[in-house]
Amino acid sequence: MDGAELTSVVAEVIGWIALAIAIGCLLVALLIRLADGAWRRTDAVVVDQESGTSTIRWFAEGSFHERRLGAGERAHVANPDEETAYYKEREPDRLRLHEPPVGRRIILTIGLVMLGIATVAGVLGLVVTLMSG
Repeated sequence: MDGAELTSVVAEVIGWIALAIAIGCLLVALLIRLADGAWRRTDAVVVDQESGTSTIRWFAEGSFHERRLGAGERAHVANPDEETAYYKEREPDRLRLHEPPVGRRIILTIGLVMLGIATVAGVLGLVVTLMSG
């Protein structure tokens, strides 16, 4: 087995492993997206009531929405006049005061990087095979 054949075999093995990891990561990212949905960024306003409760208001999908804030949520509001929040695209009445978890983006990024590695390995294996044959 000469160097060209060895390079071709190693590239193919790396390509198949990277492709398997890429498909797994991309499927997991898709399942998370289907289960959790998409979250969109918006600006919200916190209104403190005289009764001691707080309400948050935001504009999403063509209308205004509001909900009461829990005491724990209100404690984390830095600027009540303009608070960054995230609403669920399919259900604009749902709002988060924190950015959605980055796990899906990390898994998606790993999947795309592995897909790129698999593509490069496949092309390299093909080129080496064509050059040596």
